[in-house]
Amino acid sequence: MNTIDRVRVGATVRLVEPDPSLEASLREHLAAFGLLPGHPVTVVAQRPMTIVLCDHVELALEAAVAAKLRVTTPAAQSRPPRA
Repeated sequence: MNTIDRVRVGATVRLVEPDPSLEASLREHLAAFGLLPGHPVTVVAQRPMTIVLCDHVELALEAAVAAKLRVTTPAAQSRPPRA
């Protein structure tokens, strides 16, 4: 599964879930800004920090946090299962 720190700039992805090792208080803080499972997020920049756009709010994420946010692309969600 991909993490948001590996997504190309300009791509829109959906948050799947934060890594369970991410502190609960930090997960709650991110959720307050709209980073919730299933929610679309657009990657604005990857350097020097990962910057994402979520509901008209830009958030700068530390590398350690961005590496723990699991995401999927809309195309991957709609891909039929392999036979």
